[in-house]
Amino acid sequence: MLQTAIYCKTHKGAEEIATRAHHLPSRLRSTLILIDGHTPWNELCKRLMIGEAAEAAVQTLLAEGFVQSIDDEPPTVIEM
Repeated sequence: MLQTAIYCKTHKGAEEIATRAHHLPSRLRSTLILIDGHTPWNELCKRLMIGEAAEAAVQTLLAEGFVQSIDDEPPTVIEM
């Protein structure tokens, strides 16, 4: 996992925050809440648990479609 990677919530992640529809465990939900689409991974690690537990939480959220790397999003086309 890149230390400078930035993650954002997907539609499914936003739905979980709003409604708890997917019944995430509290640790995963807390991690999801902190993911904001602006803060690099290394800064999030400082706010989360340290080490492999934080990485495992994000890997689970990625695998289950609650978050994605902003690098995975298609580029935004700006019309002039």
